[in-house]
Amino acid sequence: MAEFHVFADVEAQSRAAASLIVGLSHRALEARGRFTLALSGGSGPVRLMELLAGEPCRGSIPWDRTLIFWGDDRAVGPEHELSNFRLARERLLSRVPVPEANLVRIRGELGAVDAALELRLDLAECFGESAPPRFDLVLLGMGLDGHTASLFPGRPELDSAAWAEPVPAPDMEPRVERVTMTLPVLGAARTALFLVAGQDKRALVDQIRHDPTAPARYPAARVAAEQTLWYLDEAAAGPGRSD
Repeated sequence: MAEFHVFADVEAQSRAAASLIVGLSHRALEARGRFTLALSGGSGPVRLMELLAGEPCRGSIPWDRTLIFWGDDRAVGPEHELSNFRLARERLLSRVPVPEANLVRIRGELGAVDAALELRLDLAECFGESAPPRFDLVLLGMGLDGHTASLFPGRPELDSAAWAEPVPAPDMEPRVERVTMTLPVLGAARTALFLVAGQDKRALVDQIRHDPTAPARYPAARVAAEQTLWYLDEAAAGPGRSD
């Protein structure tokens, strides 16, 4: 069952998310000796990344024991302006002491098909092959069409049993091929955290919160991790509902 938490604005939302991540990293380190994280792209996590890169978060997360993947990325190189890896490196990874070997990026410069195959191999190497990878945290956003990661409504990737899939260029900007983790991986996570903000998402959020048929239309509503958290700002949730 998804939990929805509403915050006054993006700053409060991001600070709550940063606090959650610090706590999850400590619990994962105690239980399993490492913290496994899948990052998202887009504008949603930018302020969160800035907070994680600054104190007190920078000194509170066991970066040397943190393994970082990306839930999706565009089929471009790591220096390309559309690269989710580049965004994370600029806003977060270049500012924290995480070993380069702990960063498992999607190699988009290979093209979507080959990059998806490489991601499947990377996941199997890090998590084993017997069951879907179980991340401690997958960080997610949601588009205006209800997509999450690069899982778009009506696309066959939604029903894939593979752990990663190539995705053709969507009918939205940027129109480039992508690589995405699939629902079996997102749903296997110990925690999935959605960061959703803005009044333009309000009607969609309302459907996901209250309409039991929403998962049939919106990929984001199909993510059902062990703990699925939606952190909303007041603009996305509606006024007068902040935590």
